[in-house]
Amino acid sequence: MGAQTYLPIEILDYVETHAPPDESPFGISQRELAKALGYHPCSMSRPLASLVGDGYLTEGRGLVRDGVRKQLTYRITEPGRARLRRETREVPLLSGEIPPPPHPFLGRKEELSQLSDFAREGGGITFVDGPPGMGKTALISRHLRSVKRGRIPFWFSVRPASSPRQFVGALTHALSSLGAHQLAYYTQIPRAPVAREVADLVAKSLGDRPLAAVIDDVQMAGPDMKVFLATFTSFLAARGDHLFYFVSQAEPSFVAAGVSTHRLTIGGLDRMAAHDLTDRRGGLADRFEAVYQSTLGSPLLLELAVSNPDVEANATALPTAVVARLSLEDIRALLPVALANEPVPVAFASEFQGTPIARLVEMERMGVLHRTLQGRVEVLQVVKTPLLARATPGDEREAHSRLALYYSRSHRPDAVRERFLHLVEGEFWKPAAQLLSQQETTLLRLGYSEPLRNALRHLSNVLPRGQPRVRVLQVEATLLRLHSDYSEAISTLRRAISESGREARTTGECLLSITDMYIHLHQVDEAQKAFEAAEAIGPVSRRLRAFLMLTAARLAQARGEDRLAQTGYEESFDFCRKVHAGDLALESIAAWSRLVELYSGPEVALRLISEALPEARQAGRMDVVFNLQLVRARSYTRLGQDQQAEVEMRTIRSEAEALGYMTQLTHAFSSLASLAERAGRWPEAINYAKHAIGLAERLGDDLLLGHTLAVLCATENRQAAALGDPNSTLSSDAISHGERSLEVLSKLPPSDSLVLANTYLAEAYADRHERTKAEQYYNTAMRLVEQLQLPWLKEILITELKPKVFAAT
Repeated sequence: MGAQTYLPIEILDYVETHAPPDESPFGISQRELAKALGYHPCSMSRPLASLVGDGYLTEGRGLVRDGVRKQLTYRITEPGRARLRRETREVPLLSGEIPPPPHPFLGRKEELSQLSDFAREGGGITFVDGPPGMGKTALISRHLRSVKRGRIPFWFSVRPASSPRQFVGALTHALSSLGAHQLAYYTQIPRAPVAREVADLVAKSLGDRPLAAVIDDVQMAGPDMKVFLATFTSFLAARGDHLFYFVSQAEPSFVAAGVSTHRLTIGGLDRMAAHDLTDRRGGLADRFEAVYQSTLGSPLLLELAVSNPDVEANATALPTAVVARLSLEDIRALLPVALANEPVPVAFASEFQGTPIARLVEMERMGVLHRTLQGRVEVLQVVKTPLLARATPGDEREAHSRLALYYSRSHRPDAVRERFLHLVEGEFWKPAAQLLSQQETTLLRLGYSEPLRNALRHLSNVLPRGQPRVRVLQVEATLLRLHSDYSEAISTLRRAISESGREARTTGECLLSITDMYIHLHQVDEAQKAFEAAEAIGPVSRRLRAFLMLTAARLAQARGEDRLAQTGYEESFDFCRKVHAGDLALESIAAWSRLVELYSGPEVALRLISEALPEARQAGRMDVVFNLQLVRARSYTRLGQDQQAEVEMRTIRSEAEALGYMTQLTHAFSSLASLAERAGRWPEAINYAKHAIGLAERLGDDLLLGHTLAVLCATENRQAAALGDPNSTLSSDAISHGERSLEVLSKLPPSDSLVLANTYLAEAYADRHERTKAEQYYNTAMRLVEQLQLPWLKEILITELKPKVFAAT
């Protein structure tokens, strides 16, 4: 079955979950669909035309986020939604559906009562742990029936390859009925999801609706996944009546400060419930007591025993004894199901060895296979170990090959990654390396996970020495850099240099990447050494020359040489465009634009932005787009065009909020506060500033926090002065916020924000007629302006602030 069979369903799924709000001017284009799903844009034409013709999609001409002209955009219809629900059983799309509890549900009255007591206390986190096979999932599923009324249910089962991006994708599906447009767009951002940002967007999507969320099989989560889940849950649980359940075979892995938490450890069924369970499935007769004692009351093992009455074995040996009854054909048929990281369609399990569906149903009756709510099948963990023990290495290799073929039916990022992992596990080294070369961006989009890192490391060890091995090492280093593990990334790049035989181009690019990472680590001397080593190689290619120029500018800025950095970024940007190094050009302009506005003036900045903005939009680099728009708004402000600046900022606010770019959204709130203050709309300015301060604190952005505190100081002081009460509580709050601003900014390198903080405090003390303190802060501001070489800001201080300060009595 080819990929095109699956493509229409993937299109409907994407359009449904990523549809912009009705009031948004932007729509979903063919290019966006192709980019998100991993297809060539031309291959989308026929399925899109078919979906429109069949009434599953509507099309219309409108604006799109990654273009400058109107294009055809698409929306899903009700028949389209119905078809999507009908057909997703065959395509493994992420979902947050709750698995049904066993019917009838027996025993566990005490545990259910405890869980109900916890829920009655309001929102919080409940950790449910216990050995495998004790019925933890069934218990929580049964409990949710009593607490999900009025709540939005969500269920996520962790798999070894699960990543934060997959978790956010599952949340998007679960909340799509609420119109979670911002969260849906957030999943397309080309960077790892940030737990605090996701918590903000989920809270906004939920509104006043509480969430009932279950994270199952937490013991399978890698370190990064555990950190993400802990941070996300802690932030969201503190903001509403949400219920979270962490189900695991291990003890709780984190403590949520300030959030109500409970723990429930699950053991086996009591004797009466165990007797009822076995009786309803045929009974164990005189074997009951022996089986009950040996299974420790495990519901899964009790069911396995009663489903296989002719197998006599204790709890430890029972799964092995049951698997021993299977033929080698059965083992080979089950292997792909056992090795898959998620439940698979029954049809796939049948088609592998041509196993009749009736035989699969029989193995389901035996307890070897388990059917999920979505009609897919999986092999439970207690059976998986003895099943794998009977398989030969050749059988496992063939099973991984079949799984890789199965996942090749879809170009979704998580399907591409599963395909890559199975190719590596099956030791298909050449196809794995080819897939990595073709789908590097797609594989990295899902973010860091231990299975992906291990697969890359394994592949780099087994491939023959040469360019393919070097390329794998470079991808591994990129993965580590995205994970902010700069030290490990540097070590991996040094190994790539060695494996390449110190080939000039590879060595130069690796050294420049190492330089950038040393800058992130604030190790400027080490960065300088790596850069000099790259420089000694020379510009052996035009791209390497562009990379050298960009890195030289970054180093200058890291040393505090802003003027030199500005010139460097300008030269880098011009050269990158000349040699068509688009990614480096956008990185250059992102770093350069702010320095242009500060040192070359707003007119120069506006000319630069007008040329670069369309290119950034066309490339889909919304982070660069927002940075350019922020600089443009600041330029308008310096030119006295406050109305245009405010229009720009409101546009940024709307777009950044829709896309989930929380840093840029915080900048927008801060700038809107400043503009409202300049217009004398003080209550509005205070409201914007407090929004920005809260977000900056949560993002850990001290520069933005300090700047906004200074804006709040100016706003409160000027409102107090307008009310004719310079010694009011409002004035005291202004002083307090100004001093906190200085406390935050003084820990950072000198900046124009630090100048403004001193300026606003000088003004506040002057209005209170405290001349000594006013002069102190004024003189500090003037010294900083001289140090930073900002003559335009010096002129403002002399003409606007100095008369007020030295007139204070």
